[in-house]
Amino acid sequence: MKKLLRYSALLMMLSPALSHADTEMRFSWWGGNQRHEATRATIDQYKVQHPTVTIKAEPSGWDGYLSRVSTQLAGSTESDVMQINWNWLELFSKNGEGFYDLNKLSQCIDLSQFTDQGKNLVTRGGKLNGIPIALTARLMYYNANVWQQAGLEYPQT
Repeated sequence: MKKLLRYSALLMMLSPALSHADTEMRFSWWGGNQRHEATRATIDQYKVQHPTVTIKAEPSGWDGYLSRVSTQLAGSTESDVMQINWNWLELFSKNGEGFYDLNKLSQCIDLSQFTDQGKNLVTRGGKLNGIPIALTARLMYYNANVWQQAGLEYPQT
């Protein structure tokens, strides 16, 4: 099976593609204990619904995860399904060839449930290399006193 991206929701969406025969896949992700527990619970539920699919869980912490994935991809020993950050696609799939094109699974995965903005973040060379599971806002905090001491006008936007 070609290499896929992302997180536990993908397992549920892939059911029609995987459950027709005995299948074994490796699934890696990073996070804390809460994410590990939730992901393992998802895997357990998936196994109940799809007993012919074996999923080997490979959880990790954040520290060292990029190095681990980089080493695995370089040695062709990476997981079948993995969580990576969208901005890592420039490292691993600059032209879209580094990962499976999930557009090919549009009969199994309802891609309309994801925003174009989210899908664009994980599309390279017209190939959907991931499922955007979360989008978060980035905020900047400023200390107005430091700006005043430096003689700078405080930003308004």
